[in-house]
Amino acid sequence: METIEIILTILTGIVALGVILQGLALWTLAHKIRELAGRLEAVSSKLTKDIEVLAVHADEFLTMAKAIGDKVQALQVHVTAISQVVHDRVVDADAFLTEATDTARLQVARFQDVVDTASHRIEETIVSLQAAILAPVSEIQAVIRGVRAGLDVLFGWRRSASRRSHEDEEMFI
Repeated sequence: METIEIILTILTGIVALGVILQGLALWTLAHKIRELAGRLEAVSSKLTKDIEVLAVHADEFLTMAKAIGDKVQALQVHVTAISQVVHDRVVDADAFLTEATDTARLQVARFQDVVDTASHRIEETIVSLQAAILAPVSEIQAVIRGVRAGLDVLFGWRRSASRRSHEDEEMFI
């Protein structure tokens, strides 16, 4: 039995040694966990501070972006109003120019009719004058020439050759 006791003692020593080693491992593990927890706490604290700074900057950015968005929206409203006013003015100007063009065309047509009518009346007047004045004058001249020629023949007057040629030209024309 003594061998069993020795074996039991050896096994108890091995178990004790395993427990000691396990305790030492647990103590080392706990120590490392505490160091890791300290580091993690420091990193977490630093990360929290950085996140808070980022959050402040993000809030400032969002506030600034919202202000810019409000200004852009107000600007958009003004641009829309201005473009509507410009559109209305262009439509009014187009209507005015269309009306002015139509009126000008009508006036040009009326003026052309007046000119055509006046031209026809002037032509008719000229024709009437020629018929009323020039024809009797031509007839009177013809009668006067006939009377002269008759008197020339009757009294035997002779005219110079240059005068005859001039009268011939007048009669020819």
